[in-house]
Amino acid sequence: MTEHEDRARDLESELDEMEERSSKLEEEIDEARDDWERKKRDSSVPGAAGDPEAAEQGTEPGTNYPSKD
Repeated sequence: MTEHEDRARDLESELDEMEERSSKLEEEIDEARDDWERKKRDSSVPGAAGDPEAAEQGTEPGTNYPSKD
């Protein structure tokens, strides 16, 4: 085989690996999205259910901790 044919074969193999990884990543994203949707419907999961606008407002950083004075 020529150098070009070897390189083409290597690139095709690399492409196959990238497509496989992309497919796996897509599946993981779908699973994470489904899991989050389930958690949002479950009121026993802290931070997932309820009023998202109120959760975003929350308290100011550091207000839950006593001062060091």
